[in-house]
Amino acid sequence: MPEKPDRLREEAVKHFNRTIDLMQEGKPEESLEALQKAENAAQEAKSDAILFHTLKARGQILQSLGRLEEALDTYVFSLKISYKLLSEDPGNELYKDTIRLNLNNIGNLGNIFQRAGNFILSKQCYETGLEICQKLLDSHPENTFYQMYAGNTLNNLGELLFSVGQIEEAKEKYEKALEIYEKLLQNYPEDTEYLSDKEMTLNNLGILFSQKEQKEAAKKNFKESLEILEILSKKDPRDQKLKEEIALRRKKLEKI
Repeated sequence: MPEKPDRLREEAVKHFNRTIDLMQEGKPEESLEALQKAENAAQEAKSDAILFHTLKARGQILQSLGRLEEALDTYVFSLKISYKLLSEDPGNELYKDTIRLNLNNIGNLGNIFQRAGNFILSKQCYETGLEICQKLLDSHPENTFYQMYAGNTLNNLGELLFSVGQIEEAKEKYEKALEIYEKLLQNYPEDTEYLSDKEMTLNNLGILFSQKEQKEAAKKNFKESLEILEILSKKDPRDQKLKEEIALRRKKLEKI
């Protein structure tokens, strides 16, 4: 007869599979009930792999139901558990993957809350992601995923702060994001994603300085933004959106 942990793992898998079936049948509420049973069994069996799968599914189901605050709580819970376990077992790929997944989920929710005009929850998402990401960067300063995540989240937080009139706070976040992108580009100068991220933040800073009527600073940032867009356009000359963005930057420079 299997030992108790084995039986519990089998039970957790059975309930998890039932969850998947219910999701496919379009029964999200029932799937959450089955998932809770899977999660309870996984915790009792001390099976991190099954537990993280259940948390991933729970967050996705809650998000699909529009229960975004509950989804956020799930992602944060999973993130904090996986961060704690990774600190005890730094080489564990499951914990690394779970951290990356939950950071992305929390960042995406921050963007959703921002578009919905929910300043408090959007700010909470960005700051929670940054807090964990900064801890990870303290021990893994060269990790490109953590660097890029921090840069993107600082930029998004800057946009959020700018939208509610917190101009100086927004400027601080943009400048910190730029420092990260510049460090990444020192090592990967041709990387189009890092170039695009830097261009986005330069444009945001240009807009910010324009609002503050600091014309020279605005011109400098728009000019650097335009230079990057032109580099990107040369790499992909068929990209019509880049051509449109170049035209917009030139118009902004002409108006200053």
